[in-house]
Parts: sequence; structure tokens; C-alpha cells
Amino acid sequence: MVADAAVDAILPVVLAVGVPLLVALFYFEGVIVGKLLQPTAVFVAYIAIIRPSGVVLVAIALVCTLAATVGQWTLYRGFDEDAPEFFGLRRRVPALARFPEQIEKRVGKRRLRVVDRAFERYGGVSIVVCNLVPGIRGLPSIPAGLSEYPRSRFLVAATVGNGGHIALLVGVAFGVLEVVTLIR
Repeated sequence: MVADAAVDAILPVVLAVGVPLLVALFYFEGVIVGKLLQPTAVFVAYIAIIRPSGVVLVAIALVCTLAATVGQWTLYRGFDEDAPEFFGLRRRVPALARFPEQIEKRVGKRRLRVVDRAFERYGGVSIVVCNLVPGIRGLPSIPAGLSEYPRSRFLVAATVGNGGHIALLVGVAFGVLEVVTLIR
């Protein structure tokens, strides 16, 4: 069958490129608010196509959770005026100094106000919950950075929220597999 030959030809490429691509997409999803990228769709498709074993699935989920958290931490640090510079990038790349203003413009004042109020009221819980909601994932990084929310608490809340998000995506991927199995 032609479809089987196509799958056999594409599968090695997907296996080789898939996980690094997912890591990069989840990192940039954490940094770029406004979501030009769709790592959630890529993740679900990857899991549905590859059908990794339990250990491999857990490893992929952990790496993607870590990538999203590091991306959000990068955004958080961009809005924290007192954050130390590890590499001096803000001094060497002047465009990075304008990054917070560009993000604020892109997100919009209304959405940012809603997330800011939730963050002020609920703190770390809002970081966890917002990471479960498409469209506002990562936005609490902005008020957390602006308010100098403790870094360790931010990282824990972001990791828990991103882990929950990835767990939901794994559930969706297995749901897709069930539908495909029923159709066949």
C-alpha cells in the first residue's frame, strides 16, 4: 500500500528530528507569548505517530516540561529588572532590552490585565492554572517578573503547570490513537 510506504519513509525522519524539535518548540512557546508556534499539536501528533513506550514517553514529557519551564523563566527574567545577567546579552544585543515592551504590545492590555489580576490574587496558583489554559499559557511570567516574585517559587509553579499541560496532551494523544484504532 502507498500509505504504508510513505509512513515507512517518513518515520525515521520523525524519530530523528521529533524530540529536539519538540524541545525547541516548547522553549520558544514559553518565551514567545502570542503563540506563533504550535508545539501542542506537534506533540500530540508525534506521540500518536511514534507511540513511544512508557519510559520513553515519560522522558519526552519531562524534557518538554523542562523546555517550556525554561522558556517561561527566560520571559520572567526579561521582566525582572533586578535579574542578574548570566551572559551579558542585554548589553550586547540592544533589541533584547526592548523585548518586554514588544511582548506587552503583542499580548494586549486587556489580556495582560486579566492575568495580572489573577496573579495578584492567587500568586503561584495562577501560574499553575494559566499553564493549563490555551491562549494564556506563560502569561503569568510577565507579572511574576515585574513583581519580583521569588524565582524558586516561580520555577516550581511553572514546572507543575507545564507538567500538567503535558499530561493533558498525552491524554489527548492517546485519545487520538483510540479514534484512529476505531476508524480502522
